[in-house]
This record gives sequence, C-alpha cells and structure tokens, in this order.
Amino acid sequence: MAANSFDSLVSIAGLVSSTSTKTRVLIFRNEIPRILGNSEMCAELASLLVDILFRTLSIYDDHGSRKAVDDVIEKALGDLLFMKNFAAALVQVMERQLKFQSHVGCYRLLRWSCLLLSKSQFATVSKNALCRVAAAQASLLHIVVRRSFRVRRACKQTFLSLFSQSPDIFKAYVEEFKNGRIPYKDSPELIWLLLEFSSMSPSLFEECKPIFLDIYVKAVLNAREKPTKVLSEAFCLLFKRMTHEDFQSIVVPSSVKMLKRNPEIVLESVSILLESVKLDLSRYATEILSVVLPQARHADEGRRLVALAIVRCLSQKSSNPDIFEAMFNAVKAVIGGSEGRLAYPYQRIGMVNALQELSNAPEGKYLNSLSSSICVFLLSYYKDDGNEEVKLAILLAVASWAARSADAVQPDVVSFIASGLKEKETLRRGHLRCLRVICRNDANVLQVSSLLGPLVQLVKTGFSKAVQRLDGVYALLVVGKIAAVDMRAEETVTKEKIWSLISQNEPSLVPVSLASKFSTEDCVACIDLLEVLLVGHFDRVVATFSVRSLLQLIIFLICHPNWDIRRIACNATRKIITAAPQLSEDLLIEFSNFLSLVGERLCSSKTSDTENSLDPQVPFLPSVEVLVKALVLISSTALAAAPSTSMRIIFCSHHPCVVGTAKRDTVWRRLFKCFQALGFDIIGILSADVGNLCKGLLGPMGLMSANPLECQAAISSLSTLMSITPRDTYIEFEKHLQNLPERYSHDMLSKNDILVFRTPEGMLSSEQGVYVAESIAAKNTKQAKGRFRTYEDQNDMDHNREAAVGKKDVGKSAKKVDKVKTGKEEARELLLREEASIREKIQEIQKTLSLMLRALGEMAISNPVFAHSQLPSLVCVRRPAFVIYILLTN
Repeated sequence: MAANSFDSLVSIAGLVSSTSTKTRVLIFRNEIPRILGNSEMCAELASLLVDILFRTLSIYDDHGSRKAVDDVIEKALGDLLFMKNFAAALVQVMERQLKFQSHVGCYRLLRWSCLLLSKSQFATVSKNALCRVAAAQASLLHIVVRRSFRVRRACKQTFLSLFSQSPDIFKAYVEEFKNGRIPYKDSPELIWLLLEFSSMSPSLFEECKPIFLDIYVKAVLNAREKPTKVLSEAFCLLFKRMTHEDFQSIVVPSSVKMLKRNPEIVLESVSILLESVKLDLSRYATEILSVVLPQARHADEGRRLVALAIVRCLSQKSSNPDIFEAMFNAVKAVIGGSEGRLAYPYQRIGMVNALQELSNAPEGKYLNSLSSSICVFLLSYYKDDGNEEVKLAILLAVASWAARSADAVQPDVVSFIASGLKEKETLRRGHLRCLRVICRNDANVLQVSSLLGPLVQLVKTGFSKAVQRLDGVYALLVVGKIAAVDMRAEETVTKEKIWSLISQNEPSLVPVSLASKFSTEDCVACIDLLEVLLVGHFDRVVATFSVRSLLQLIIFLICHPNWDIRRIACNATRKIITAAPQLSEDLLIEFSNFLSLVGERLCSSKTSDTENSLDPQVPFLPSVEVLVKALVLISSTALAAAPSTSMRIIFCSHHPCVVGTAKRDTVWRRLFKCFQALGFDIIGILSADVGNLCKGLLGPMGLMSANPLECQAAISSLSTLMSITPRDTYIEFEKHLQNLPERYSHDMLSKNDILVFRTPEGMLSSEQGVYVAESIAAKNTKQAKGRFRTYEDQNDMDHNREAAVGKKDVGKSAKKVDKVKTGKEEARELLLREEASIREKIQEIQKTLSLMLRALGEMAISNPVFAHSQLPSLVCVRRPAFVIYILLTN
C-alpha cells in the first residue's frame, strides 16, 4: 500500500510545477490528501512529500495555490515522521536564504516555520532545535522588513497569531533571549514583535518588562560595538511604558556610565531613548547634560548633532523652571572656560547651539526672565568673539530665545540688530535672518518697528541689485509684517514707493529659477513672505505684481523636494486661500499648467540626456506622491470656494503625471474620500454640471489638446464620469459628436477626396496604376575604362574646359542656370499642392474622429452594462462616422 502511495506521489510530483492554478489546487486539495489518507507515513513518503512542498516555494505566487499547500502542511505536521523531515528541510532552506540574502520566498518560509511551531510538537522535542528555528526567523525578518508594507504587515500578523495561539512559544522565545541563545544584534525585528505582543496585555507586559529591560541594557547600553539604529528603535514600546523607578535605577546609571566611558557607542542610542520616553526628565537633566556637553563640542560633526538632539529632548521634556537655569549656568560655565579654553570655533559653536536648543523649553512665565538673561549673555559673547561662524551661531541663538518672549526684545537688542544691518554681506544677512525669527512672535513686531527705515533701504537695494536680492526678500518680509500692524509704517512704505519699485525690477517678486537655488531657510523665508503679502497686503499685491507668477512660486514650494519646505508651504497655502478664496481657482489652473510642464520634462528626460531645454518653472521633477498631495490640498480649497472648478479637479486627478503607474481612477478615489470627509457632495456637484464638464473635457484643453498626456487625462476623466452618471455623460458626448465640425466635414468628403488621401505623397491621384517612364541620363551609362577607352566623353571635355577656365578665375562663383519648367510640370506641381492640402484636411478629420471614437470606447469599457444598452443607438447614429473612419484608416 505504501509502495502504491509512493508511486502515486511520484507521478504527481511532475505536475506540481504546472502554471495552471486549477491544476495546482486540485493536486493539493484532492490528490495529495487522498494519497496520505490511504496510507501510513513512512520515511520515503515523508521525504518525497517534503521535496514536493519545497518545490512550490518559489513557483506558487497566487493566494489559492499557496493556501492549498499550507493546508497540506498543517494536516501533515500531526505526523512525527513528517514533522522531523519538514523541520530539517525548513531550517536548511532558511539558512541558505540567509547566505544569499534573497527575499524570494522569505515570507512563506516564515509562515511555514510558524505552522511548524503552532501545529506540531516541535517546540517540546528539542530546545536547541527551537533556538535554531527562532534565530533563523529573526534573520529572515531582517530581510523581509525591506519589502513592501503589505508583506511586513502579513509577517506581523503571522507572528502575533502564533503567540496568541501558543503562549508557551512566546515565553520560550523570551527565555531564549534572556539566556542569550538568540543573538541580540541580529534580532531587532523579533524583539519588537515580542514587545508588540506583550504590550497587548498589561499584566503580561509587567511580567516581561524586567526581562526586556535586562536585554536592552545588555544589547544596547553595555554593548562592546555600536548597536544599530534598528536595534535601539526596537525597544521604543518599552521606553513608552517605562516608569521613573526603572528609568532612574536601571537606565540612567548605565547610560551615564557608558557616555563617560564609550560615548561613541551609545550616544545615538541614548538619543533614541530620550526621544521615545514619556517621562518628565527634570530630575535627570543636569546629570545627563554634564556627560553630553563634551560631545556637543566634539570635533566630529556627527557626534555634535546627536548630542544637540539629546539637549533638545532634555529641554522639551523638563518642566522644572530651576532646571533650565541650572542647564544655562552649566553651558555658560563651559563657555567661560570651566573645562578648559574653547580654542576651536566648532567648540564654541557647539556650546552656543546647546544654548539655542534650550529654547525648546515648555511655555511658562519663567521664560521671560530666562530669555532676557540668555540674550544679554549672548550679546556680550558676540562682541567678545571675533570668528564670523561663531557670530552667526550666536545670532541664531539670540533669535530663538527672543522669539520665545517679548521681554527679551529690549532696546539693546534692537540697537544691536540695527548696527548689524550695516555689516558686510554675511553678517548682515545673519542679522536679517535673526530678525525674521524674532518676528515670528507677533508681540515682537511693534518692538522692532524702529528698524523700518534701514529695512526699507535694504528693500530698495535688494530689488535694484540682483546680487542682494535675498537681502531684499528678508527685509521686505519684516517690512510687510510691520506695515500690517502699524499704519504709520504703511504710509512710509507707500511714500517710498516700495511696491512700484519692486514691480519694476522684479514683477514676479521671486522667480522660480532663483528660488530653486535657495537653501531650506531661504525657501521658508519666501513662504513667509508670500503669506504676509497675500494675507496682509492682498489688494496692493494684486494691483502691483503678477499674481500668476506668485501662484507659480507657491506651486513650486508645495512640490519642493525638501519635506520641511513642503510642510510649511502647505500650511501657508491653506492660510492664503482662507484669506483670499478668489485665488483658489487660479491656483488650480496654474497647477494644471504645471502638470503639463512636468509631462513635457518627463518626455524630454526620456528622449534626451541634456538639461538645457528644460523649463525653468520645473527645475526638478516632483514625485507622484508629492503631486497627489499638492492636488488634494489645492482641490479641496478650490472646490469650497468655487464648485465650478470640478472640471479641472477631475481632469488633474486623471493626469498621467499624477496617476503614475497606478490605475486611472486611483487618485480620483482618494480625492473623493477627502471630499466626503470635508462634507462635500462631490457626486451631486458633478451630476449638476455634466454639460460644462463634458464641454471642457472634450475641448482644446482636454481631448483636442495637442499634448498627448492631456488627451489621456481627458479620456480617463470621461471614463470616470461615465461610471458616475452614465446617461447624462453619454447624452452630452453624443450631442458634442453630432455638432462636431469634423463630422460635417467628413460627410462632405467625396470618393475623389478619399482617393487623394490614399495616394502617397509626391504622386497625383490620377497617376495611380500608371507607369511613368524615367529618362536615364547618358552620364549614368557605364563607359569604357583605361586603354580600351579610344575617345573622350563629351562631358569629360566640357569638364576639362571648365577646369581650365576655373584656374584663371579663382574665387569667382559660377552661377547655376535653373532648368526652365514646362507648363505641364507647373500644372502638375499645382495639382500636387492642392491634393496635399486635401490630404492634410482629411488627416485632421481622421485625428479628431479617432480621438472621439477612442474616448467613446474607453467610456463604454468603464460602464459596459450601460454601453450594452446603447448599442442599437450607436449602430444607427454612428454608422457614417464608423464607415468613414474605417475607410480612412484602411
């Protein structure tokens, strides 16, 4: 019986690699279970079955086939003999995958390993075997996390399901980590999964917390080598639930000890710890700061940045006002030389930056006196230090603290900035940036109004000289803020004719080509400037500047490659549209134009490697996701201000640059959900305006556009519209097709016109099928060569005579005598031109009709049920169009 089962399984083995899903499912649902049910498991049968199962690992890619295979494994794991063979093969294959670092089949191997642990007695057979499987799982997880979100989510669900079904497996894994049998550094993802599962049950988490704390201290804080960032982040769930007792008695002592002994190993890990922990750090701030400040002035820039991040965390998560005074005194003492002279600029910059990070302290009355004290200290330090880079760092620190409290902006600070505006370029710009940050606090704007005079002069100079344009931008930003709250300042700006001066020199305010070269801070200043002008001085700006150029700058900034710039630009755009809703429609129009430019650049980048022909309005290509988010922002505000913009919204949401490689209606469905969340009845808005929608989509901006991407966007939009309101859309489309000028033109075509269209270029329609003899010139005939040539050709004699004359008249150009055309030839050329014009006219008709019929076909596909009901009318009404179109294309 076993032999028969073995032979049957051998015969099936050859069919396992079939590409037919039906065959695969039949094998694993019916054939193999029947064979296993009719015989007892033996070594040969188990080995062959395991071999068959692992053949499917890299072949089966559909859910049905994989589920059938998993069901066979789940049932067979009840047999001890199969379980041993399967486990041995599984571990072998998993370790082979690790060797080659291949992601193919990793998820299925992880799933099979979880089946092995949950559906068999494998975990109780051997602890060493369990440890080996767990270690292999941990390493495979490290590969799987680089895959897509869906694969990562599926892995998480698989392991959480394993731990839920088998709590003993969870405890065994925790025990293996506790004893160090599973290496920590290769298992961050598995540690995270264990913490994730334990956090679902408060009692289980409290039970396991001491073990996880011990693992964290051993694996990270007491590590001999720098732990990976992923390993430190794996314990974030532990940090979020940590108590003061655990933090004070276990974590802080180990962290401080290692920061003193080997700071380069644990510095980044401590930063991640402090960012994640949800505790008031007041009681630990001074102790941690004392060991972090040496790193804040270290020669290595990477260490300095991480140390400053730690100072920022201590500042943000401390609530005791006395702690900030103590931290300020600690930094001031270091600057004063308590730990030795700070000889190098980077050391002094590090300490000044530490003071700046302290400005992230929570709100409170204590900030008034503290900010004033720190600003006074920084101003005196500015005068004492002669290094330009240190001075710039001090200016940023002064700005950060002065922005926190209006009490810090004393007359000495204002006079300090006034004198700084007269400095050379670098320091002058540093003072302007400092002033911009100070004016973020609206309470400070009036206090710096005395600086209006020098700022106005900087605006004039900045917009008169291109090299000082950036200074002009910063100065205009502050002038605009002052003028918005001070009527006298507004009168001064008008008297000085600032607006007309700027519009004469730079109508676009800041060209996109110039903004693309700005740093992040300068781009943020441009955003602030646009917000100030369009919210506080809208009427003057609209009357003076090119609004279109300003909107182009906004679109450039909300599609900028830098995430911080995009975030700030999106927030500013919402404020601008709220204050001036009439701009929303124009902004949407400019965005659709921007999409066209992006499409042109995409086409140029595919056909040519040169960058010279690229549009300056698109200095870099935004990603599809960036374009989608920009569209969501613009369309939501535009629809609220003007429902008539629905045509452009649906058109932009189907533009190939926005859709990318996704389905045609993916972005539209995303927009639809956003509109629903905002309370818009988008279906009602579209249904009420189908006529205008179809008119716009079938017009020169849509289907009849010369841009193929816009044509595709219009066709996709019509298809979506057909799925929303089919009858009205079809009626409007039919009406447009019946009134199409090209329809009447093609009905007027004669048989002779069709014959002309089908005649090749350079030939008359009357010449088709007629042989036209060609005259062969005598000079093209083959002549005798060498000694067999007894006479010279007449052409040769003429050539010799011309050469002789040419020697005498060197430099003179011989005039060519044009051959005189006969009357018959002139008449033929005239007929050729007439037929070429007819051919061009018919080509335009063919192009228009082909686009209309293509759109009609896509619309029919999007709603096949409705299209099927309209087939009789299509046959009756469209027959002439279809006949002529088929005739032209064939």
